[in-house]
Amino acid sequence: MYGPKVCPSLETKKITDGQLSIYDDLFKISANTHGVDWLLVSSVAFQETRFQPNAIGLGGAYSIMQFMPNTGPSFGVFPDSPPAVQIDAGMRYIDQLYNQWKHIESKEQRLKFTLASYNAGKGHVEDAVRLAEKLGYNPLVWDDNVELMIKNLSIPEYYRNPPVKYGAYRG
Repeated sequence: MYGPKVCPSLETKKITDGQLSIYDDLFKISANTHGVDWLLVSSVAFQETRFQPNAIGLGGAYSIMQFMPNTGPSFGVFPDSPPAVQIDAGMRYIDQLYNQWKHIESKEQRLKFTLASYNAGKGHVEDAVRLAEKLGYNPLVWDDNVELMIKNLSIPEYYRNPPVKYGAYRG
């Protein structure tokens, strides 16, 4: 099997009533350290890998949080990192992205930009923001504005448009 082994104390741990995963305590500890909602990051981990720390995804994404090979090392996480390191790195990355969208006043919209950046990459979201602005949409609102542009980044007439720097996005 490729990737990290689950630490011995977690190998025999079972999910009990009220738990999302065997990693809940790790999410909570990291959340307390970084001030990020543990349920939010747990939701990302569930969506990305169904809480599998050994997961390998498209483009070489790895870990329970699906770090891309160019992003993971900058957060100190590698394919063989233990779940606690993977989760903590995911917390820090989401927090960093959230702070990079601080010019968006609405917390709900800011969170949507954060999660889109985590999923698509911040560069693609910034491309969608520039396209939205150019085409008369609100670049500070995800719903029915930037969201439409991110979807359009799979269409050549949009991803070849001059404000686009990172090219096509097919996510």
